[in-house]
Amino acid sequence: MTPKLYYEMFNVGKAKYVVNYHDGQSTHGDGSPFWYIAIFRNLRHKRVFIRQLIARGYQEKGGAR
Repeated sequence: MTPKLYYEMFNVGKAKYVVNYHDGQSTHGDGSPFWYIAIFRNLRHKRVFIRQLIARGYQEKGGAR
């Protein structure tokens, strides 16, 4: 099983804060990992979401910035 990962992106189109996360299990038909996306307008809500991901065992993906 692959690790649970997340990474952040900023100012993508009209979205101010974007968090992409992979649960370590979901894949596309070709076997590549499926990344979920969460979009936030508010920095406080994004920080709360990331704290929840970390509490569930997610780790920040290195080199994503």
